[in-house]
Amino acid sequence: MELIDFSVKSLYVHIPFCKKICPYCDFIKVLENPKFIESYMKELLKDISFFINNDFKFNTIYIGGGTPSILSDGYLEILLSNLSKIKDNNAEFTIECNPESLNENKLKIFKKYKVNRISIGLQTFKKSLLKTLDRDYSIDYFELINLAKKYIKNINVDFIYGLPKQTIEDVKEDLNKFINLDINHVSLYSLQVEKNTEFYNKGIKEISSDKSAKMYNYILKFLEEHGFKRYEVSNFAKPGYESRHNLTYWKNEKYYAIGIGASGYVSNIRYKNSGNLSKYIKGLREKEEEILTLEDERKYYLICNLRLADGFNINEYNAKFNKNFLKDYKDEINFFSSVEAINIENNIVKCTNYGLLTLNLVLEKLL
Repeated sequence: MELIDFSVKSLYVHIPFCKKICPYCDFIKVLENPKFIESYMKELLKDISFFINNDFKFNTIYIGGGTPSILSDGYLEILLSNLSKIKDNNAEFTIECNPESLNENKLKIFKKYKVNRISIGLQTFKKSLLKTLDRDYSIDYFELINLAKKYIKNINVDFIYGLPKQTIEDVKEDLNKFINLDINHVSLYSLQVEKNTEFYNKGIKEISSDKSAKMYNYILKFLEEHGFKRYEVSNFAKPGYESRHNLTYWKNEKYYAIGIGASGYVSNIRYKNSGNLSKYIKGLREKEEEILTLEDERKYYLICNLRLADGFNINEYNAKFNKNFLKDYKDEINFFSSVEAINIENNIVKCTNYGLLTLNLVLEKLL
């Protein structure tokens, strides 16, 4: 980790181990193996020591996976105690959890080291749909969430919609049960069938754009009626509970990332660590680097910020890239305004609901 930039205030930590490999997941992951976990954690702690030795302090730390909650109590203690040395007092400190590997002992450890946000991958409440995700377990989610609330107030749950054979009625049922959990953040992702996943190999197709839009519009209306604000395409929160770490990504701000397959952005370099576990546990730190020009950074700025419901400030864009947004994109603005895909008001550019639904097309024209 040779790049030292003290202006970077966010850190992502990747734990790749999983009990099962979910058929839709294309993240870097490895089936749990005690020998590999021991070797991996040893190397990961070396990466963390870089930040400790250089007196870094982060405003946000996010432990993702994989399944971080699969770690034993002992490894969680070691990991969190080391990360606690490099976080600010008011840092947002998040860890991802799966329902089947979250328990009270782990919640006590989280609280001990001031983890103040957890993200739980529920995906769906419906048993038959969970089975298609190879997540066929019986858990009282309400009991689990109420237990988690005793230790951590800031809780997110993830859902997937657009699953094979899922209906709009199934989505409505998930949302009604979610509201009864009485938590303040939810992420809802449309199923993306990616290469090298079991779903892709089985020939499972994504639902039609019309059906996806129908589900998304229902989700948006329902959550807004229940006090949630959409602040990013797939993320909804009650006021004050937006994910500070994820906003780092969406505002195109810098962040470090450690662990196999993790992606970071420091100075003018975007990098992705190698996903090769055997090399990592041998102490080799290989990564792909993209050295960004100012034009590259401008494009990433648009890609990231237009995902946000609040969009971006034209004056900030113009000053940052020495551009004139309104002049440079006059024709595109006229077109997008005519189809009600973007809105410009008080020097703020933002996508409408239709624009967010067709974001790829919007970006294609702008880039």
